[in-house]
Amino acid sequence: MSTTTDQVFATPEGKFLVDPYDIWARAQDVPVLTGGAIDLLAVETRPWARFGVKGAICHLDGRDDFLTLFVQDIAPGAARAPTRHLHEELCYGLAGRGVAEIDLPGGGKTSVEWDPGVLFSAPMNARVRLRNTSTETARVACVTDLRYLLSLYRNERFLFDTPMEFPARADGDYMRDCLAAPAGDMIRPNESVLPIALAKGSIGADLVEIAANKHGRAERRMFGSLLLGVAGEGMTLSWSEEPDSPTQTRWRHGVAFAPAGMTFHQQFNVGDRAARYLSIDLGSVAAPMFRPRRRAYGDAEVYAAGSAVIETADQDARIEAIWRAAMGET
Repeated sequence: MSTTTDQVFATPEGKFLVDPYDIWARAQDVPVLTGGAIDLLAVETRPWARFGVKGAICHLDGRDDFLTLFVQDIAPGAARAPTRHLHEELCYGLAGRGVAEIDLPGGGKTSVEWDPGVLFSAPMNARVRLRNTSTETARVACVTDLRYLLSLYRNERFLFDTPMEFPARADGDYMRDCLAAPAGDMIRPNESVLPIALAKGSIGADLVEIAANKHGRAERRMFGSLLLGVAGEGMTLSWSEEPDSPTQTRWRHGVAFAPAGMTFHQQFNVGDRAARYLSIDLGSVAAPMFRPRRRAYGDAEVYAAGSAVIETADQDARIEAIWRAAMGET
């Protein structure tokens, strides 16, 4: 039985700077992992009473104050407990395969099949059950805005037990195969971007593809995005001002990372084929949410002194050398 809401959010008199989400996460009695990057395929999980499966919570160092990341394991032939919740949930298949069984508003039903590389979501507050249809443990990564909403409402039962239906969310797309999807538009040098918004949600994902032997340009944002490796081999370099010793993160399918806000970060392909990753934010193309705010603080395509964008022509030679070394070049 999970800890009650009153127990979780009881705040001693005189306390301040309280983080309700952090209190809730620690009360779940599952591993809470931290780090600049986490290999989600290697995460240790424990039984999670709230969802009826094994799971873990991943808190990336560069994460923002809106999204959180769960890893959940579903045993062969088993299923996650049916849940409905007011927070949005964007799931990504890491291993195994399964089906998401969704009860739609008004009594309808639908289902979505998933396997590694598939991104899927159910409409807000629709009852959904994830069922493993493979002979191995199925593992999914779940990105949600529960961190923000728990901090805002401070009431677990309100978010998980409200019966309100949202029929306007029920006619959207529910899945996208990130491995089979065509490349998006080449809106940045050497990078194609395919915006993805599922179940008419407010959590948006950009599927970014970097061509073989290429890299994107360095950018800086007010606060970080949650990035998730999908295909190929990539490397992220991040730095604050001068790139003397940039932080290096190698990524592939299943590696999650989040460059800290107000630091430059740049994506590199270090393999011999196109590399893909997901950039996930609270805010989609249809429902931008906080994206205009980020642009106002420096996340624009072009701006003056203190630029948030470093064009390829202005690339620092030290960064180029690190990438060449990673590619095995001298």
